[in-house]
Amino acid sequence: FCIFFVLYVTLVVFTLVRIIFALLIRDTMQAATNEACQVAREKASEKTALIEKLRELFRAADTSGDGFLSREEFDRIVTSRKVQEWMSSLGMDVHDHEDLFGILTEDEPSEKGVSWEEFVHGIMRM
Repeated sequence: FCIFFVLYVTLVVFTLVRIIFALLIRDTMQAATNEACQVAREKASEKTALIEKLRELFRAADTSGDGFLSREEFDRIVTSRKVQEWMSSLGMDVHDHEDLFGILTEDEPSEKGVSWEEFVHGIMRM
């Protein structure tokens, strides 16, 4: 009888330990998943904020109001100290703005200049 009791207690303790570990692992995995979702939401929020900031910048730079940035309009806004500081904080070096304009018009050069879509797409690639 004593052997069965020892086996029973051993089996119960082993089972309880396995259940506790399973619960810990489940909670850890759930926390990791929640954190990954939070990081993805933060990145999406940052991207949305960046696009809104770029929209404001584009509107301020488009003095002609035609929906395109000419080279002159682009040069004027990019040489602004405030814009250079903002872009530097994003990790973008804009000292050679002629090359930057060329990168933005690389896909579809237009006589009118850089459209809003080209502007955002080009900046986001950087």
